[in-house]
Amino acid sequence: MRALLLFFLLLLMAACQSEQVPAGEQPGRFQPFTYEDSRHISTKSGMAYLPPSYFEDTTRHYPVLYMMDQQNLFFDSLAYGGAAWQIHRTADSLSRAGLMPEVIIVGVNHASEKRFQEYLPEKPAAPYAGAIREHMGSEPFSDDYLRFLTQELKPYIDTAYRTKAGMAHTYIGGSSMGGLISMYAVCEYPEVFAGALCLSTHWPVSLEDDTPQLAHALIDYFAAHLPEGKRWYFDYGTEGLDRFYAPYQQQIDSILMANGYEAGKDWLTQAYPGHDHSERYWRERVHLGLRGVIQE
Repeated sequence: MRALLLFFLLLLMAACQSEQVPAGEQPGRFQPFTYEDSRHISTKSGMAYLPPSYFEDTTRHYPVLYMMDQQNLFFDSLAYGGAAWQIHRTADSLSRAGLMPEVIIVGVNHASEKRFQEYLPEKPAAPYAGAIREHMGSEPFSDDYLRFLTQELKPYIDTAYRTKAGMAHTYIGGSSMGGLISMYAVCEYPEVFAGALCLSTHWPVSLEDDTPQLAHALIDYFAAHLPEGKRWYFDYGTEGLDRFYAPYQQQIDSILMANGYEAGKDWLTQAYPGHDHSERYWRERVHLGLRGVIQE
């Protein structure tokens, strides 16, 4: 039965491919998926990217990077603002240069108008659930999202593709709220993820005057739950939303140091003067995260 289900899922992915992959790209290396039978969340879609050697060396297995906001991850033509990360091009360039291993990249689409609730760390936000529901229409459900990611999507990806399925080769990343949920994922599931890329992490999550302590609650949670032995990349600009991030990031950096992390070795925080909160800049900066976090 499992093999039959996988067969039909792969047929669905192939049927979606021509609609989602722009002309000029290599469609076989972009594998759209739709997961409809989650016990935790509603239907979720995304796309898996297979690295250059995947179809050439059929015995090789690859580390996996799970990324948030697939809508803006690969193709400019599909990105909301007209500029995507093009993360596959950066990863391929780094691997050709011997600066990182080839990696399968699994982009997961966000929950549209409920992105905030999906990516907001649920446990530290629990005291503010009522205010969040009043402002946003529903309470956070990031714990259910992470259950889907770790208990359903990851096993499916490990079955469908030649992955290195162990924790040491599984990573997660995103930007803004996607960076926030990525750090939360590593803290909640240290047995699943080896590290995280957190670009322009949106630390000041307070909603007007109703949740003034929410950002502090997040910092306190990370201080109490930061696991040992992971790899981290953080960055931020100085313009737009990013101009608010430095004081919060400095607190996170202090937490990392207090937990034995060594800057430049297993953790890097990088500031970018003049950069604002956009995919154009994340595209420029993600190479440092890929090189620093993903290991063979």
